[in-house]
Amino acid sequence: MGPEVRLLCELIGRRNVSPPSADRRATLLECACAHRVERLALRAIRVRGDAPDLWFGATAADPGDEQAWAVLDAVRTRELHTVATTLAAITGAKPIVFKGAALAHSHYPAPWLRPRLDTDIVISPHSVRQSLAALETIGYAHAVSISGELVSSQASLTRIDSFGVEHALDLHWKIANWQVVAAVLSHEEIASRAVALPAAGADARAASDRDALLIACLHRSAHHRDSGELLWLYDIHLLAGRMSAADWTESVAAARRGKVKALLRRSLSLAIDRFQTHVPEDVLRALDTSADAMREPSAVYLSRDVRLVDGLMSDLRALPPRKRARLIAEHLFPPANYIRQRYHANSPLSMAFGYVRRIALGLPRWFAPRNDS
Repeated sequence: MGPEVRLLCELIGRRNVSPPSADRRATLLECACAHRVERLALRAIRVRGDAPDLWFGATAADPGDEQAWAVLDAVRTRELHTVATTLAAITGAKPIVFKGAALAHSHYPAPWLRPRLDTDIVISPHSVRQSLAALETIGYAHAVSISGELVSSQASLTRIDSFGVEHALDLHWKIANWQVVAAVLSHEEIASRAVALPAAGADARAASDRDALLIACLHRSAHHRDSGELLWLYDIHLLAGRMSAADWTESVAAARRGKVKALLRRSLSLAIDRFQTHVPEDVLRALDTSADAMREPSAVYLSRDVRLVDGLMSDLRALPPRKRARLIAEHLFPPANYIRQRYHANSPLSMAFGYVRRIALGLPRWFAPRNDS
């Protein structure tokens, strides 16, 4: 961890720390923006009674920036209210807001302090078709993406409202696309423990703290390749701070069943290191996998440069034989409608060329090292 990251953690964590020297201020601001915690840092600076430029230099945000963030967040909150109401009206959908959009309203002092690119909602797998249709009626367009029972468990949608603001929505029916993570928590389990999210309306529900913590840890590890981004670690820090003894017990049990103990421990350990997060010692001991006879399949995501093919191999090991072939087939041969839209194919020959092109161009990407942090 570099000195700028350490200083940001100390500032945001309200520890006794002095502003940086003048030659380090611009670098500190760049670091804060890269980790998406500049809003949290500015708030901590104002609570201290310091001027922002004392920490971030002449390019520090002014109060007008914070007002703009708050106004934009209010617009997005109104949109979330509409989406939650629309989905809640679908029989059996049971929409649950989770990840950044939920935490912004439930765990941060003000929702605009938690930046986010989209809104994530998980619904019942049995209501996907009806939910997509309902969202289309309020103006959402479905982005071109691959689909299949195993290869994808979410749909990306966007809408531009009357203010000209674009709203991005990720509709999930599993918590992740990777099989070794997707099975850890089902929508039914999350819905059974969901809590009210009053800021988004009477129909809005959010994942409970124990489910949200597990999802946050798995998302950081598997989807973002063990990223050290401070915003995600701060989410984990806030969630851990509200966990009861019973919550910790159930989270450890879920991690054990889902074979993701190492991923959960890694995220918690990073939060402890960055923000001095309080996690009971017995929880960390229970999540220790060093003495386990077999390595958890999900542990592949402990490597920041894990390749896509490594994730695929982990998923194949997690599936029964019949589904392994199906997963590979879904990756290689997505639905014809996807090929038509993605490659503008309008004849049998152009369709065949589209499939060949997809495989030829995509294969190197699966074997290339990745580092999303």
